[in-house]
Amino acid sequence: MEKRILLLDDEKDFTELMSTLLGFHDFVVDVFNDPIDIEAAIVKKTYSLIVTDLMMPHMSGFDVVNKLRKMDVYKDVPIIVLSAKTLTDEERKMLLQNRVHYVMKPFEPNVLVSQITQMLGV
Repeated sequence: MEKRILLLDDEKDFTELMSTLLGFHDFVVDVFNDPIDIEAAIVKKTYSLIVTDLMMPHMSGFDVVNKLRKMDVYKDVPIIVLSAKTLTDEERKMLLQNRVHYVMKPFEPNVLVSQITQMLGV
C-alpha cells in the first residue's frame, strides 16, 4: 500500500531536502510551503502521515492540527509538528491531546525519516 505524506513547511530548502530523503525510502510526498494550499489536497487525497511546521504565515501549525483532527479521515492519522519554538504548557497540552509528535528544530533529517518510518511501521 502506498504511503503518502503531506509535508508542510514554509522553508522551501527544507521541504525539498525532506521530500528527496523520503522519496529514497519509497514514500510519496506532497510538498506545500503555505498552509492555505493544503485545503484542496486534504479533501482530494488521504495521507498516511502529516508533517507540519508550527510557525508559518497565514495559518499556524496548531491551526492545521485542529483542522485535520476535526475531519473524520484525519482524526487518527499520525501528525508530526516541527518547530524551533519553545512550547508553552498550554501548547504542549494541546499537542498531547491531539496525539501529535513534536520534533524540536534543528534536527538531523535522517532522524526524522527514521521516526516517520517507525510511526508508519515500514
